[in-house]
Amino acid sequence: MTDKTDVTYVAQITLTLPGQPDKATAVVTLAPADKIPLGKTAKPLSETTLAELSAYGEELEAEVWDTFEAITLHDLREDQQINIQVMALDGEGQATDEVENWLTHVVLLDDSDTGAVESETNPPASEAEATAEHQPGQSATQASDDSGMTETTAAGAHQDAGDHSPSTPEPHPSTTPTIIPSQARVRVAGARLPLAESGGAAVDVLLDEAPLRAMQAHALSSLDREVAGVMIGRQPEKQPDGRYIVHVIDSIIAKHTVMQGASVTYTPESWRYMTDTLWERYPDESAVIVGWYHTHPGFGIFLSGMDLFIHQNFFTQIWHVAYVLDPRARTSGFFCWNRQRTKVNRYDFQWPNWAAGSW
Repeated sequence: MTDKTDVTYVAQITLTLPGQPDKATAVVTLAPADKIPLGKTAKPLSETTLAELSAYGEELEAEVWDTFEAITLHDLREDQQINIQVMALDGEGQATDEVENWLTHVVLLDDSDTGAVESETNPPASEAEATAEHQPGQSATQASDDSGMTETTAAGAHQDAGDHSPSTPEPHPSTTPTIIPSQARVRVAGARLPLAESGGAAVDVLLDEAPLRAMQAHALSSLDREVAGVMIGRQPEKQPDGRYIVHVIDSIIAKHTVMQGASVTYTPESWRYMTDTLWERYPDESAVIVGWYHTHPGFGIFLSGMDLFIHQNFFTQIWHVAYVLDPRARTSGFFCWNRQRTKVNRYDFQWPNWAAGSW
């Protein structure tokens, strides 16, 4: 290839829905330092073979469509890039009028094997058709993967796999009900920043949706006094560029704290509770405390002098991070050590649209 550092590559990825003519194209600009994930390793794009790039494209395509299959119409409606329109069809299958307040309608699942459905609020002769339309100029991947959002498979925020049997089933002594495992994927906020744009941070932070919701709920439980807890993740691994990837997969509330208005104090009982809970959830020691979180109700996102003291004396690993939430303003932000572990700075976390408006 070339040793120049100012060149870029442009990769065009076309995603197709299996069995459908629909296609979505995403154009991605990559720098030479960017890496393509290949299983448990990663390669610079300049060293990636066409076969490896093709395999990565197929994996990305499957992941995107699997994710869309698990998204409900309500989730799509909340997306800023997607418009949901429900139309009533006549007996000949022609669209008639748009269905208003379709979120309040109920869909009955047929108990036969045909999978046919009908709307409870419409006459039997008509059907309801739901169409997800992207706004002009937006591709499917732009709508689902905006502002650094990634998708990964994880436990903790799966949608329930329902048993679509009739409401009054007859007993069948020879069969045992089988629940199919959910194939829903958990959304992850954050993205690896190019080294030149990392601001000297020692880490890249990824945050699963489940702990994000849990910490937000904990923050909203007290709008007058600070609350706190710790964040859990796999053991952070050092990357070739010297930074660590901190992936938050869980959170634990700090019980037995002393809350006094604008401050919260971790007591020995707090630490004992959190470490005991960590051991109960991960007895195989597959996860560690990767940082801590606390709230500033109405005070904004910053680390006070006492916050810095806590981080610098109790969260001394270079990959330890701090997360501050303001439940009144409904904002939040991360802080982390610099690569020399001499200072704790604000981290430029990449919030996708779904996380920024998730309160």
